[in-house]
Amino acid sequence: MIGQNRWVALGLTLLTTTVGMMGFAAVFPLLSLWIQDFGISRAQGGLLSGLWYLPGILISLPAGWIFDRYPIRRGLTACWVLIAAGTAIMAVAPSYWVLCAGRLLFSVGMNAHMIGAPKYLALWFAGRRELGFVMGIYTMAFTAGVYLSLNLLGSIGGAQGWRPAVQLLAAVSVAAAFLVPLMSNPKAVLTDSAPATPARFDPFSLGRGAWFLAIAYFGYSIGTEAVMTFGPDALVEWGYELAVASAIIGSYALVSLVLKPILASRLQGGNAAGFVVAATAFGLAAMALFFVPGLSPRLAAGALGISLALGMPAFFALPGFLYPQEKVGQVYGLYQMLYSIGFFAQPLVGLAVDRTGQYGAGFLVMAVYCALGLLVLAVRKSPAPPTAPA
Repeated sequence: MIGQNRWVALGLTLLTTTVGMMGFAAVFPLLSLWIQDFGISRAQGGLLSGLWYLPGILISLPAGWIFDRYPIRRGLTACWVLIAAGTAIMAVAPSYWVLCAGRLLFSVGMNAHMIGAPKYLALWFAGRRELGFVMGIYTMAFTAGVYLSLNLLGSIGGAQGWRPAVQLLAAVSVAAAFLVPLMSNPKAVLTDSAPATPARFDPFSLGRGAWFLAIAYFGYSIGTEAVMTFGPDALVEWGYELAVASAIIGSYALVSLVLKPILASRLQGGNAAGFVVAATAFGLAAMALFFVPGLSPRLAAGALGISLALGMPAFFALPGFLYPQEKVGQVYGLYQMLYSIGFFAQPLVGLAVDRTGQYGAGFLVMAVYCALGLLVLAVRKSPAPPTAPA
């Protein structure tokens, strides 16, 4: 176990989350190859992508309570056993349904990780002015993982097929699993036992604001992620090579990685909702730009990068700004539960394309989801955030 240093904790969280997000985003560059290899429809491709969301419907709220009540390192270790096992199954999958089973197992572990990791950082930086900046750095892992997936896995997939790409993913997932036991429990909680005052499992006590916030997070996330899920396949449909299409969509990450630390350094409780509104506007603009004649799709990817640089740090900082630490885990659990409705939402994008034969219908569905991010305007400050620990 590494010493009690909040910046080391941030670094380990950043590394492990980056690897996990590579697994989440593996569908983006490899979807076309799976469609070809297994002979599946795009709706089935959307289902495979949607399996990322399914476990969260059941496990998110209990996982949030567990991370509020028990030492976080234990929970994260269990998450990574599942993540490594799921990616290994995907790497050797002989059929579409075995591939689905591996992604489902991976998704159980990673959904829970996505609750424990921000809670872990919220405890380390509780009440500190760096919280917004830290969440900006943390969400760079989302961008970095997706970028590596689109470019590295996409390149390997285009040259050698999907199986070597997923085998590499499985290897780095196992390596990341060995990092998790090195993560120290935050000073804000007891290291080897449950907190002195155990958190109650009561998500309905969080108030309407938490539910509006979670719905906004759901819509914005599903809409922008659908662009990354179906964007490469849309470009392939429009005549681009797979590796080129993946690289174009992945270029959003360059913009996002540059802007996130700059913008997040200005993120505070008073302006976080405004960040989300601006992010929603840029997300909708990105979807529209794909269909402007004569424009390079890289411009749409750039607008998506600006959107995510604004939106994701704000969404992940807001629970720490608005709620006491003994409830933050359950707020992130509520995020993940509603976000997990993407299991039903993502296939609708693919179904719209299958039924109409046009990607315009799919992008319209994405835009409706993204616009839900504006519900953040209905959120009001709840209990005051905690002060920094002595």
